[in-house]
Amino acid sequence: MKAIVLAVSLSLSIAPAFASEPVLTGELATLGITAGMPYAKAKRLLGAAGWQVTPPESRQAVLPDFPEIECGQGRDAVCSAGFHRNDQSLAMIIGTTQAGQPFVQGRTDRPGTQS
Repeated sequence: MKAIVLAVSLSLSIAPAFASEPVLTGELATLGITAGMPYAKAKRLLGAAGWQVTPPESRQAVLPDFPEIECGQGRDAVCSAGFHRNDQSLAMIIGTTQAGQPFVQGRTDRPGTQS
């Protein structure tokens, strides 16, 4: 009995380490945008579907090739890019590779955002 309890406890503690990448839903999934995808490709797919870049609130471009990507300050800062179409908006969390290339990391669920 103790062996079963130990095995279950270990499997539960290890499970998060094997969790899959975040699954994107809504408009992003419909367009074929997935977590881990290069941001440039996701931006092209959104543009082809009529979505336009939402200018960032700050004027400081973190990635000169993608001035719409905005990053917070500090140790746990998050980068994001927003898009809008008609009265809808969506935002994606953006990560960067070691080479500095942006990729889709997930989506944000900010108030007023529909994805």
